[in-house]
Amino acid sequence: MQNIEHFVQDILPELISIRRRIHQNPELSNHEVITSKLIFQYLEKCGLSPEYILENVGVTALIKGGQPGKTIAYRADIDALPLDEKTGLDFASNHPGCMHACGHDIHTTVLLGTAKMLCQYKDQLKGNVRLIFQSGEENFTGAKQAITKGVLLDPPVDFILAMHTWPDLPAGTIGLKKGAMMASSSNVSFEITGNGGHAAHPHRSIDPVLISAYVMTAIQSIISRNISPVDSAVITFGKLIAGTAPNIIPSTARVEGTVRTLSVETDHRIEEKLKLIVENQAASFGATGKLTFGKVCGPVVNHSRVIEVLEQSGKRSIGGEKLKWLETPSMGSEDFSFYLEKIPGALIRLGTANEDSRSKLPLHNSSILFDEKSIKTGILFMTQGIADLLLQL
Repeated sequence: MQNIEHFVQDILPELISIRRRIHQNPELSNHEVITSKLIFQYLEKCGLSPEYILENVGVTALIKGGQPGKTIAYRADIDALPLDEKTGLDFASNHPGCMHACGHDIHTTVLLGTAKMLCQYKDQLKGNVRLIFQSGEENFTGAKQAITKGVLLDPPVDFILAMHTWPDLPAGTIGLKKGAMMASSSNVSFEITGNGGHAAHPHRSIDPVLISAYVMTAIQSIISRNISPVDSAVITFGKLIAGTAPNIIPSTARVEGTVRTLSVETDHRIEEKLKLIVENQAASFGATGKLTFGKVCGPVVNHSRVIEVLEQSGKRSIGGEKLKWLETPSMGSEDFSFYLEKIPGALIRLGTANEDSRSKLPLHNSSILFDEKSIKTGILFMTQGIADLLLQL
């Protein structure tokens, strides 16, 4: 472990420079050409044979251990967000309307550093490590594309890991949790069809705007009366489209929102109740209601045994006092869940906060800062963790 720590310290300036290059040149989902090329070239310098997952976008490589064993995948997402950066950093985004506000530049750098470390000690590895630098996480396309391209197949991957920045934890720490870690995400919309007319004569019309308001209010009772108090779920509507003028009652109204849950069963329960409320509430007004419910991704559920091994490993790599147990899951969503539908694994939190209040801002904020101290912590934790998982699972 002492040798690993010295090696990480030696390569840290190089890695921080890479992180800043990625941060300065962010790319939106499915367009990460420059980032992918940088990753590809770095892995080649590590002695690996990288391949693009798609055409010039996304990169994968295999580290073959010196001893036979299982295969663990480690995935990092590489895309940025459509935001104008307001951090004031010397290496702030050069691309207007695009910023690494979710820490994917940190994720990528930690995986690059871990890859270099594992290559250094690959003869001691009992098994293989599949590296996945995945595009398109923010629009939930990348994981499905990578799986379709076979990143979990040659050789077959037994377990998979991911790490995500977390501004609620101080830099230098790691957050662990067994079971539900992040929520599922489903897009929900409904359309109410009534009968348009003059605003001064509402009795001659069937007002879809008013009906939509009643439907949205009734829907909120699903959480309080149909979902167990010990389960978590969120239903939020952020968009209502109706009408063309203030004195015209429109014929239709459309409402769009999102549903977040921590289990497939709860997701199905909410879908059933939504359909009943939309259709029956609309009918009670003499209108018709139609629901559209589309799953974006499932929940992220961490494998308990994987977390147990990582806990013991983390005590050796960064110290037990730097391991933080997370009490509650996040209701945010991650396309890492698509991998977990195929194989067991875990998502780990990487603390990135410091004394600067901007480092404690929520993810996806245009002014958020990420402490680069987290890079070393992530590499130490993941390098030892992967080696231990290959030995014990």
